Amino acid sequence: MRYCEFGGKKVSVIAMGTSDFGGTCPAAEGMRFMDAYCGLGGNFIDTARCYGDFAGRRDGESEKVVGKWMADRGNRSELFLSTKGGHPRLDDMHTGRLSRAEILDDLAGSLEDLRTDYVDIYWLHRDDLSRPVGDVMETLTGIVESGRAKLVGVSNWTAARIREANAYAASHGLHPLDANQPQFSLARQMWVEDDTRVQVGREDWMMHRETGMPLVAFSSQAKGFFTKLYAEGLEKLSKKGRERFDYPENMAIYERILALSAETGLSVTAIAMAWVTCQPFPVFAIAGASRMEHVLSIGEICDCTITPEQRDRLFSYE
Repeated sequence: MRYCEFGGKKVSVIAMGTSDFGGTCPAAEGMRFMDAYCGLGGNFIDTARCYGDFAGRRDGESEKVVGKWMADRGNRSELFLSTKGGHPRLDDMHTGRLSRAEILDDLAGSLEDLRTDYVDIYWLHRDDLSRPVGDVMETLTGIVESGRAKLVGVSNWTAARIREANAYAASHGLHPLDANQPQFSLARQMWVEDDTRVQVGREDWMMHRETGMPLVAFSSQAKGFFTKLYAEGLEKLSKKGRERFDYPENMAIYERILALSAETGLSVTAIAMAWVTCQPFPVFAIAGASRMEHVLSIGEICDCTITPEQRDRLFSYE
């Protein structure tokens, strides 16, 4: 397992994603996945207030699984624990939930369900552009000062908004945003059904390179697009998968992956993950799992690296 410094801790480069725990992934299975992940040396668990029961819209289902697992194993202090709040209601995605009261209420529920008094990093899951960024930074600073989160970050915020937030924090003596959690993968997602998501573009990438801010990538394997393309062929991909990723740019990247695989002996999956985690700034990749073999592959692909030249040969923002 490969590690990188994050907030003063040695943290595994691949995080265990838990979005389906307590929902389509039953609690007992999710706990087995986390056991296996930690057995490989992993220590980064990522969850969110809205994860778990997307159909029933009950908050905290994934967090409850993670919380019970940590309590049963007695391993909270060994983990880098990450959760998110401030997500819009799933039936009203364009109404923001970033008031001080909403953020603090979500955090209180998360800590209760996780059975802990702090998280290593607390993220705001979406932005609300109608809300002044200063209000949000005041709230996040209070969370850090209270000890309920060691670090704070945002997910699905643009580079411009992150720069604005940290400029405000610097000029007002507040705690800055420590990290960013956007959609980031080697495959470009061309069709996005959720327009509140932020996928890394050149401006976002340049911000990370200039500032050195850690990036935690969700959808880091693009729903396994390149892996499935290699194993099954394009015709076997789902209609949604083709709509999202079947574009000339991605097919050209795929040909370059095959060439690099022949050159290095690395698998298609390992190369796609290495491109994400071998950027010129710290990157941690969230990897979900629906089967145990997905979890067990994390140790192997996490250890794989590529050179900057190989990375940029696949795709470069410069």
